[in-house]
Amino acid sequence: MRAVKISMVLVASLIIPFAASTGPAASYSVSSTWPKVPSIGFSASDDSLIETQSYVTGLSYAEGATSGLYTRTVSCASVDDSLCANADSIFAQMILPPCSDTVTEMCVQSLEVSDAKGVLQKASLGYEIPGKKYPASKIRNSPVGGSPSVWNAKDSLNSSGADEYAVSVSTTFQNYQNKGCTQFVTSPCGFMRGFRARVYPIDRRSNVGGDQKCLWVEGQKCAKSVDFAPGARAAVTLRIDNLLTGFLFGRMKNVTLDLTSLSSSTNLLRVEADPIDVPKIYAYVAKSDLSKYPKIVDYWKSRRQQLAATDFTSNDTVDTGPSPEWAMEDFKAFEDLVKSGPLVTSIWRFGTQSGNGSGSKCFDDKSKLQGLVTTNAPTYLPNPPTFENGELTYRVAGAHHLEDGVTLFKGSYDLVLRSDFARCLYGFTNAPMQAKISVVSTDGSTQDIATESLREDAAREWLYLSAKNFTFSSPTIRVKLSQSIAVEAKPTSGAATSQGTTPSAVAKKSAAKQITITCVKGKTMKKVTGTSPSCPVGYKKK
Repeated sequence: MRAVKISMVLVASLIIPFAASTGPAASYSVSSTWPKVPSIGFSASDDSLIETQSYVTGLSYAEGATSGLYTRTVSCASVDDSLCANADSIFAQMILPPCSDTVTEMCVQSLEVSDAKGVLQKASLGYEIPGKKYPASKIRNSPVGGSPSVWNAKDSLNSSGADEYAVSVSTTFQNYQNKGCTQFVTSPCGFMRGFRARVYPIDRRSNVGGDQKCLWVEGQKCAKSVDFAPGARAAVTLRIDNLLTGFLFGRMKNVTLDLTSLSSSTNLLRVEADPIDVPKIYAYVAKSDLSKYPKIVDYWKSRRQQLAATDFTSNDTVDTGPSPEWAMEDFKAFEDLVKSGPLVTSIWRFGTQSGNGSGSKCFDDKSKLQGLVTTNAPTYLPNPPTFENGELTYRVAGAHHLEDGVTLFKGSYDLVLRSDFARCLYGFTNAPMQAKISVVSTDGSTQDIATESLREDAAREWLYLSAKNFTFSSPTIRVKLSQSIAVEAKPTSGAATSQGTTPSAVAKKSAAKQITITCVKGKTMKKVTGTSPSCPVGYKKK
């Protein structure tokens, strides 16, 4: 049960955090994992964040914007509501409605679900869940806020035998310097933003009372989340703001992505994938045993600061929960005690992450979506990757075994990477690329990966990389792209290694022991370099 370092795994937090927590931590665990005696620790699950309502909240601080202590909140009818004008900060969650004649930007265009033969079929829009509506704002550049939509896929029944699927695309907006903000185009009026898209099969049965764990209630009907049918696949198409750039993170597998420009402000984003299962993880130390764990005590004092002393002596169990910005550090502190809980099944979602990648100037391009990564690892860093020594590096973590303590937990990882971004990183030409994937344990031995693949789509816009069935006993997964035949071309602008070496210098160094030939086709000449170079079709060696 140790941290996993993955090279070229691009992972991210899913939404922009609402606020830093400084109060008592809540429990996110389940009865089978909750400690029987007062303890400290953490638990992480992937089933607690299904948004069903839009809202706008104004927040005011006790001691200024740096204190992080909110003393007053107010609900607002829109992000431009005068009730929020004097708030220090505005936080808005807008759930995108289905596209319509009146809503044409930032909306859900379609859902597809595979039938019994594995063929994707278009679902029909049933209805939008009743809920409060929020208008779009031209001043703040925020979309219409509505509720999740329910879609019917009559040829694609879910695990309960129902044909209904809910789609929730939750966009989040936060302005930390709201006072005096009158127009979006000037800082500090701009929102920090993020979004998460989720598809979940549902079953609406009679609401007979009790703890039904309803996602929402309609009259006497309780909408409950259920699993996809075995082998099912789904695709969502969204109209999304073209300010969406950088990297996305998802809980899904076998991903296909398409991105098309619709206008100067809107893109059409389609994501197709299989759902995935992710185990819950948890780790606790009984307060009576804290003297045995000085490393955890020291970490907790840093993690909880002023609250640590109370945490150590109270009769309560303190669970820090699934905080993305702390998840990896929590795991590292408790790693010898981490165990898997029950599987959270049939997850299908993706969304934005925070921060920027580092190690190359190629990350500086803020005009495009650069990639999407998905994994079933329970814990991950909430940031994009770094580019080090010719590899994209990232860490995830998980327990070595599943809940039974016997079955190995097998990792799944998919990367969709924009082709021109990959070529920028490595200074590659337009020639085809290969990938070298290795999983190296801490003792230097190499794991076997049951499945690994790299392909480029027909339009040569996206690279698809996949690695499956690696274990979580502290391996390092290394993925490095290469080109076996390099056609002489001007390197892509902005490419650089983590040490600052230009791509052209890397190319020259790698080609030092290779052979270069000149190929001619009419008046066109090309030079081809390789260990055993040959001319392209239609060219002759000069």
